[in-house]
Amino acid sequence: MSAGPSGAALSRYPGRCRRASHLTTSLPRDGQTVCLHGRLVETTPVGGWLADRVGRVALRWSVEVEPPGPGAILEVVGRVADGGVVVEELVVLAPAADGWEASGEWQGQTGPGGSVAANLRLRGLVLEAIRSFFSARGFLEVETPALVLAPGQEAHLVPFETRARCGREAVPAYLITSPEHHMKRLLAAGHERIYQLCRCFRDEEISPLHNPEFTMLEWYRAYAGIEEVLADTEELIVHVARSVRGNSRLTYQGRSLELGRPWPQWTVRRAFAEWAGIDLDRATDAAALQAQAREQGCASVTAADSWEDVFYKVLLERVEPGLTELGCAWLLEYPARFAALARLKDEDPTVAERGEAYLAGLELANGFTELNDPEEQRARFVTEASRRTAAGRSPLPFDEGFLRMLTWGMPPAGGMALGVDRLVMVLADAPTIDRVIAFPFPDGSA
Repeated sequence: MSAGPSGAALSRYPGRCRRASHLTTSLPRDGQTVCLHGRLVETTPVGGWLADRVGRVALRWSVEVEPPGPGAILEVVGRVADGGVVVEELVVLAPAADGWEASGEWQGQTGPGGSVAANLRLRGLVLEAIRSFFSARGFLEVETPALVLAPGQEAHLVPFETRARCGREAVPAYLITSPEHHMKRLLAAGHERIYQLCRCFRDEEISPLHNPEFTMLEWYRAYAGIEEVLADTEELIVHVARSVRGNSRLTYQGRSLELGRPWPQWTVRRAFAEWAGIDLDRATDAAALQAQAREQGCASVTAADSWEDVFYKVLLERVEPGLTELGCAWLLEYPARFAALARLKDEDPTVAERGEAYLAGLELANGFTELNDPEEQRARFVTEASRRTAAGRSPLPFDEGFLRMLTWGMPPAGGMALGVDRLVMVLADAPTIDRVIAFPFPDGSA
């Protein structure tokens, strides 16, 4: 191995350790010798505390040891005494810079008051439970592109745009807002039960509930519909909760939740009437909906708002607080104008076969009976493109590969998309999304 530019500098960072024979939580009886590795997270006049991946233990320096600075990563050899370790040999594997106490990766995730490390361990268990749920039901885990030439068309979604080299030419490309198009192409290719855990990207305002990059769980079942994927969702969440918490009854931010099914179901019409005093059947245009909303005291509604703008303001201000009181609930039968990729109900084509899951007030999942009519799907894309233009957003290219697939035949299906980060928030009792993500955006690297 070649020497580095400074042998003295390299010697401060040893590349070899003794074999770690013990963890801090499984020390042998007093008098026995142990070897431990970890970080010196606290110092005292006579010793300190060493933390490893499972816990921490008190250290006491012997006369042979020169005490290291706080934050250093150590290898220590010593004798167990009174539940701690008297350190007889010590190697600093990596020193910590001044100011470690107030900054750094360890402090941000594992330090005093830091819950992110515990939440990341719980997140890993959640992902394991999700995979076990779908594996037991005969679903295939798939992967589809995160970088595409044509993203989803929904007018309210803002994708991140970049450029990709195709031969000598750089062409516009987009990070996915959802893996839906490519997963449906797999559905049409004969993969009748599929799911995916993937990263998605939406250029929306960073908030306590939204990170621009997030983890999505999405699944599709051929020859099924909205009813089946609603049941899937309820069963999945109970399975995950019992797997990682041992119970389907939880407390989130002081509110008791029983996750067991069936969850109460509210249609959008009923919810708007009950909690907002608005009759959507009379809201035939933007002006009519604006008038009803203002009559009910929705002060944020203005004459410049579109029908969709007013709908979402009322949903946020009046309907979602009502759903929060239910703990777990479904909001079903969205107006047809919100059915970009969903089938309309045969018996009432003014509404879509669409359902959104709310858990402790968090919008958690969104599912459809999927539209598989290629002509209708193209017409929906045209409508969404017009809405994007009307909202002052740039038009997006149509996904012709997806539309072409529909002409070859996609089986009737149900699909659901679920926000994994928000599910972990509930299971971890975390108030904000940044407490369940290792590096929320911006990550402080600038």
